Amino acid sequence: MRPFFKAAVPAFALALLLAGCSGGEDAREGSQEQGDGAGQGSPGTVEAGEAIAEGTFSYPELDGEITFEIHSLQARGDLMQMDYSITPEEPASDAPSSPYLRSLLGAGTGANIYLIDMENLLRYETVADEDTEQLEPDPWETAIPYGEKTTLTAFFAAPRDGMKAADVYFYGFQPIMNVPVSGAGESE
Repeated sequence: MRPFFKAAVPAFALALLLAGCSGGEDAREGSQEQGDGAGQGSPGTVEAGEAIAEGTFSYPELDGEITFEIHSLQARGDLMQMDYSITPEEPASDAPSSPYLRSLLGAGTGANIYLIDMENLLRYETVADEDTEQLEPDPWETAIPYGEKTTLTAFFAAPRDGMKAADVYFYGFQPIMNVPVSGAGESE
C-alpha cells in the first residue's frame, strides 16, 4: 500500500497546483480551505453512503441498463470530490465477459466525467496529475462487475463561490441534473 501513497501524494499536490476549470484563474478565487479532509480519497474504489442523485440509462449499443448513483459532490480546499457508484445490468446479448469501463461504456483516455455549473455557466473536467492522467477511474483497469455496485471517486477544480448544484455527465450519457454541491463557499 505504500507505493500507492508515494504516487498519490505528488499527484494530489500537482492537482492542487493545476486545479482549474474552463472559467480560468478567477474560478479558483474565493475557494475556502477545508481543514484536513482535502487530501482524502483518490480515484478508485471508496466507501459511500446514500445516493443524493441517480440516473438509469440504456447502454449505447447493447440491450440493457446501467445505473449511476452520486453519493457526494463536496468542495475540499482547491478541489471538488465526487463519490459515485456504477451498477451495470448484464446486457441481454453481446455482453463483454469481463466488464471494464472501457469495454462496457466505451470510455477512453482523457476526461470521461464532467460537471456543468448552470449558475456560472462553467464546465468542470476532472483534474490531471503530473503525468496528465485524469483523476478519475482508469477506464482500462476499473472493473465494473454485472449486478454489483462499484463505488468510485473523481476530482475536479474547486467550485466558484455560489455554486449550489451541478449537472453531472458520465461517459456520454444524459446528465444527472441539479446535484447539490456541499462545502462550496462555506467557512470552516
